Amino acid sequence: MGRRKNRPSYEYDYTATTLLLALLGGSCAFIAVETTLPDVMDVWGSQMNKFPGWQFHMGSACSGIVTFLTFLFLLELHETRSRITAWRSSAPWLPLVGLTLLATIIHIPSYIVIMVGTIFAVWAYLQTSSVRRSPRLP
Repeated sequence: MGRRKNRPSYEYDYTATTLLLALLGGSCAFIAVETTLPDVMDVWGSQMNKFPGWQFHMGSACSGIVTFLTFLFLLELHETRSRITAWRSSAPWLPLVGLTLLATIIHIPSYIVIMVGTIFAVWAYLQTSSVRRSPRLP
């Protein structure tokens, strides 16, 4: 007869690891947009001179946050196998997309975006952690 496997009495919380992987994906998107920006400026310089520099950099931040949100949703979906749980854990991060999109369209100083974004990030992390700790839906 085979031995029974002992089940652990705890369940490891992968929220921090999942968020770090999503952050890595988002930062890679941000860096990719920022590094290709000078090349785009060389090719499309005459048309691109209409836009101020802060719009390009906020657009890069917005693309990084959208990529972060996409990676977070996909990682949560892969781990929990539930679209509802994945959406509930990634939806609190949507205000960051709206904030950076708004800062791309109209000029909002970067220190305000960073301060408000940090407050949103803390709130979203707490919401994401509470979704992961709640009992899973059948």
